[in-house]
Amino acid sequence: SILHGDLWSGNIGSVDNQPTIYDPATYWGHHEAEWGMSWCAGFGPRFWEGYRTVIPQDEGFVERKALYDAYHQLNHYNLFGGGYLSSARVDLERVKKALDARKA
Repeated sequence: SILHGDLWSGNIGSVDNQPTIYDPATYWGHHEAEWGMSWCAGFGPRFWEGYRTVIPQDEGFVERKALYDAYHQLNHYNLFGGGYLSSARVDLERVKKALDARKA
């Protein structure tokens, strides 16, 4: 999929009463990667429910989501510093637990 790459409430608006997204950091990737910004995107549940009507949730997404979150948290840490590093560590530990559970 072609991803927006920086999907958050600061990069949406409307033109002629139609939703518009802008300021992309476009790249090719798995559609799930867009969810990596969901922890800070500022969209309500209706946005994500609508997303799921277009692209249903794949099996195993819940386990992979922490990896997508950590990617953006590390990027935020690189740009802004602060507590993003500890959040990324927590999510990477979740990924490790999920991988360890698959081995067992």
